[in-house]
Parts: sequence; structure tokens; C-alpha cells
Amino acid sequence: MALLLGSHQELILSIQSWNRRALLLLKTKQYAGFLRNDLLLFILAGVVTGLLTLRAVLTPLVTTHPIFISSFFFSLVSIASLLLLRKITRWSIGVVLAILVGFGITYLLTRMAPFSTPDHALAALPAGFLAGSTLVIPGVSDAFILMIIGKYQYILASFGSLEFDVIILFIGGGILGLACTAHLLAGLVSGYFNLAMGLFAGLMIGSLNKIWPWREVFEYVTTIEGNRIPAFDSSILPWRYLEITGKDPQVFYAILTMAAGVFMVVLIEKITSRLKTKS
Repeated sequence: MALLLGSHQELILSIQSWNRRALLLLKTKQYAGFLRNDLLLFILAGVVTGLLTLRAVLTPLVTTHPIFISSFFFSLVSIASLLLLRKITRWSIGVVLAILVGFGITYLLTRMAPFSTPDHALAALPAGFLAGSTLVIPGVSDAFILMIIGKYQYILASFGSLEFDVIILFIGGGILGLACTAHLLAGLVSGYFNLAMGLFAGLMIGSLNKIWPWREVFEYVTTIEGNRIPAFDSSILPWRYLEITGKDPQVFYAILTMAAGVFMVVLIEKITSRLKTKS
């Protein structure tokens, strides 16, 4: 969504701006200058607001209507990927290779089975680094990365039991990973825009394998709220889903949900383009 709204580049540049100059503005109490140039604070405020207001609604829906929710997000990512490809101004072999590389990375990640790592406080640092790195990379989920390395439940439990050593190391690693990735992406987007757009589109297309609505689950994890969520699963066709689960695959309603997602993304993209034209 940040890419479609045209704020992804501003986001990574804003994160990159958290440097000595930004700290100097805070130290000298130049708050107006700091806030005026820092998009990151406003985006974080929006993220927190969204989490607080939508979490209570989305959490039960994911549990009770997984096909509808997955169909909706599948359509969002699909149309967003196509619209992102439209941003490429000049095609080349390098751009095509970037798309293939991005696709290969996320597709292979979605095919990986979780593996075990030690539940030790020091493990929270690299876990945080990996999770933080994914926050500005399209098509890669921080929660999914934590599941792959076997740290999802450990980190959630640590926050629930207020294990401050784990929390501090995880947050510190996250900030470091976010800053490093933002600097890397800022250079990539500024110097190689078309390659960056191709890579981002490929990452998003490859991630579609994970949000395909019909899935065969092989392994679950339990959250601190007691909810079971898939940790390792595989995409299957609707009739295979019916054969395995005995449940209605709800294909017709899934298609309607996908159509609603496509309409929403196109509408947002049109509104954003109009606002940019007026400005």
C-alpha cells in the first residue's frame, strides 16, 4: 500500500533521516523542524491507530472466515503488483532478472518449513534484526520470518510475560535491521529505480503463494491469546481443499471478495493519482 500511495520512497528516506542531524534537532529542542520533515512519525501513528482499531475486528475474521480474508488480501497484492510494474519506465534484461530474483526469494520463503533455534535472550537480537528488516520490504512478513526461524511464539510469550532482556534486545535488533534496510533500499530506489520496482513487484508476486485462500496446514503455532495459526502450510486447489477438510471451498464468494479487493486498490490508486495531479 505504501508503494501504491507513493509514500514508500518517502518512508525509507524518512527512516534514513534518523541520523545525527535528526538527533541534533531533538537535542536543541527544534521540535517543529524535526516533525515537519519526519514522515516516519506520522506513518507510525497511523500504524498504531490501525492496529488498535482494526485488530479486534480482523482477528476473529481471520479465524472464522480465513478464505474470505485470504482472498481479499490475495487480490490486493495481485493488483498492487501489476500496478507496481506499471511504474517501470524502461524495461531491460536487468529489470526482468530483478523480477525473477524477487519472485524466487519470497516464493522459496513461502515453501520453507520452520526450523528450531535456541530460546535464549541473545537470539532475540538477530530475530529482531530480521523482523525489522522486513518492515520496509514489500511482500515479506515479519511475523512469517519469525515463524520460519522458530521465534514467533518465543517473542510473543516474552512480551506477554514482560521479559525485558528479550524485549530490549528484540526491539534494538528491529531498529537496527530497519535502519540498515532503509539505507540499502534508499540507495537502490534513488540510483536504480526501475530495477527496484521490478524487485519489489517480484517479491510481492512470489508472496502470493503464502496468501492463496485454499491451504493444507501441516503445522500450527499457538499465540499467547490461545489462537492456533498456521506455521507451515501449502497452497492447494479448491477441490483438493474440499477433499481434505470436507468444508465448502466457497469459490464463488472468494471470487467476489477478490473483485472487491481489486476495486478497492484501483480506487485508491486513482484517488492518489488525482491528488498528486492537483498538488
